[in-house]
Amino acid sequence: MTPEKNFTLFSPVHLATLAVIFLTALFYVFAARHPGLKRWVKPLSVLLAVVLLGNEIIYIAGAVIKGLWHYSWGVPLQLCDLAIFAVAYSLFRYKPWVWELAYFWGLGGTLQAVLTPDLRVTFPEYIYFKFFLTHGCILVGVIFLSAGLKRSITFHSVIRVWVITNVYAVFVALFNRLFQTNYLYLCRKPSQPSVLDYFGPWPEYILGLEFLLIASLVVYYAPYYWISRRSVNTESGKAKCVKRSVDKN
Repeated sequence: MTPEKNFTLFSPVHLATLAVIFLTALFYVFAARHPGLKRWVKPLSVLLAVVLLGNEIIYIAGAVIKGLWHYSWGVPLQLCDLAIFAVAYSLFRYKPWVWELAYFWGLGGTLQAVLTPDLRVTFPEYIYFKFFLTHGCILVGVIFLSAGLKRSITFHSVIRVWVITNVYAVFVALFNRLFQTNYLYLCRKPSQPSVLDYFGPWPEYILGLEFLLIASLVVYYAPYYWISRRSVNTESGKAKCVKRSVDKN
């Protein structure tokens, strides 16, 4: 097989990377749920947070030292950038609104990023490692906290995150206008193929971004809704059984 020189969507290298992320997430969830591995939950949380923050700090510091850093891409304004800090914080402490942002931004923004990355280089380039290490650790952290440690998400979480995200997008749009940047892809689409290609040119695709936001919030809230409904039905069924037993006696 000829080595790839440029990134190709869903190539063997890309699929292998996605598999590593998925298997790591499964391991973290298994460790959180297995009674014999409970003592490893805190060290694993610390390790993941250190990798998340350390990877970002090394990347920015290296760019500054080499004179490559530029405000057009180096300011942590993308949702994936903010998800790094939200997930890292949530791995150490539980604050509901921070965890909600980590969950929805981590899945909504990062999952799309790893499936359709805006990359020009491929394995074994450093940027490839940096991109997937950051985004992969975000996903692992979110899955670990939600499925492993069972952090809660409610319908009110959906409303809060929708409001915060839209307010934040206005701030970023102003930043883009002032500094001629393209954070959150509010000014132009990614250079690589993405779902935004189906929503027409600018500014029409901005409505597509809003649609994606709402759809992702609904989709990622759905498992919690299903679990809560199932719990209510189970408790209701138990209550009915108890009532029948009492009535018979």
